[in-house]
Amino acid sequence: MVAFLATMSVSAQDHKGWMKQIQPVADKANLAGLHTAVAGDGSVYASTTYDKVFEFAGKNITDPEGLLSSCIVKYDKEGNELWAVSLLGKCTINAMAVEGDGTLYVAGKTTDEKVVVTSTDNTQTEINNPTAYDVMADAEMVSGYSAFVAKINADGVLQALKVVSPTSAIPEDLMTLEVSAITPTKLVIDGDKVYVSCAFGGNVAELGWEGSYLNMADWMMGQDLKSYGLFSLAKADLSGLTSVAKVQREPLVATYLEGAQEDVQNTPDAFNFGLYNGKAVMTFIGWGDLKLTAGGVSKVFSFAVANDGTGMNEHGMVCTNGSADRSTVFHAEKHEKSYVPYNLIGGEFVNGNCIFGGTFYGNFPLKNNITRDKNTSFVASIDMATCGVNWVAVNEVESEATCMIVTSEEVHAATTDAKYTLDTTTGELKDVDAQGFKDAAHFSDQYVGVIFTENDKVCVFSPKMNPSAISNTKVQQNGAAKYYNLNGVELNAPQKGLNIVKTAEGTHTVVIK
Repeated sequence: MVAFLATMSVSAQDHKGWMKQIQPVADKANLAGLHTAVAGDGSVYASTTYDKVFEFAGKNITDPEGLLSSCIVKYDKEGNELWAVSLLGKCTINAMAVEGDGTLYVAGKTTDEKVVVTSTDNTQTEINNPTAYDVMADAEMVSGYSAFVAKINADGVLQALKVVSPTSAIPEDLMTLEVSAITPTKLVIDGDKVYVSCAFGGNVAELGWEGSYLNMADWMMGQDLKSYGLFSLAKADLSGLTSVAKVQREPLVATYLEGAQEDVQNTPDAFNFGLYNGKAVMTFIGWGDLKLTAGGVSKVFSFAVANDGTGMNEHGMVCTNGSADRSTVFHAEKHEKSYVPYNLIGGEFVNGNCIFGGTFYGNFPLKNNITRDKNTSFVASIDMATCGVNWVAVNEVESEATCMIVTSEEVHAATTDAKYTLDTTTGELKDVDAQGFKDAAHFSDQYVGVIFTENDKVCVFSPKMNPSAISNTKVQQNGAAKYYNLNGVELNAPQKGLNIVKTAEGTHTVVIK
């Protein structure tokens, strides 16, 4: 096990390359849907929400009603503004990926009755949510929050659009105060298909997914319970919607009885996936009894849920290679579910190993002797042949994982506050950068794009180097670094506090906490 060290006093501004800013919101609290993608010519795509007028590439992007709409902007490899595509209406972009030729695929969710996509050729296309008559409001209201997948060419023209909508799974004799929703979580291009994972509530008829819900009959109420799914589409025209996998509580319907909490705690968390040899490799956190359907096979996983008032529940990390019957479970010691803010990121493959990361709290499933009393980020490598753990690197400070770039030599794992560079083979920490990122992407280890925020500004940064040199300080590279205190006395190793580090690449200041 490798522990992350502390934070260096380095920021994105210290690196060569370009950085651009836009100010799309009046309040930084409204910034969301921040994602990036990098094409083969070095051009960088970025997405964000917006609620006011701002200019990009000589064009005003407007949201007259302040709806918190979304947009996608594109820069060339020199940082020049090329174009913007707006999605006017309440919506969020949740994931995107791009091919080498600049064809962009975007997945998002809309919570408005209508969202209008305006391409660079001024063609407008509507994304519509389903509606139904609401007795209380005496009006037609949105009855489901839909997911959408859009294909946009390198010139900013919409080529194809697929909308996937839910319907309520809750019986009509029960009242519900929420709207069923499909929320994309990740998008991957592989071969001739596009794969999208999502959290969903309600029924998704096109995919044959039934929703899971909580039946509170004593109060005549019902509530959606979270499930996760993975579907694919034809890359050419986004046709051929097909279910790849889903994981849900077992059975689907939960009943709430006072003093018996175990029936409402069976839900999956933090579903993540990647594609390996054409098969979906999936990872999720399991609580209670869950059924995974993947590769035409269904399997139930059971984790003990306390019903003694302690709230101490067993959970586990489930790793699945293509089919539900090819799953490995990493169990964690019991602890309170409500304090576990899991997320999982990455899912890249190098030399037969899956490298991923995330955030955990309390007991760590991959290594039960690791515990943290605060939200903590980690990176791990798992052997695809044996599903054995090669290494894990766990942060020593409170942190939340946000994104990851993996190359043949290095892993660049970002949190909200810092970016850590690790060796892909050993997990050894090589570098720490004090600039946190919201999202990062690269093309063929050649071009890099990252996105982060400064107050109410969105910053898009592209260094003129490959990912293995995103950070310009290599404090542990081949033992070549020399450490000095502020008096110039050479040290055998870095010490707590301020250090001066000299390498072949230059002299840098490092803070070790």
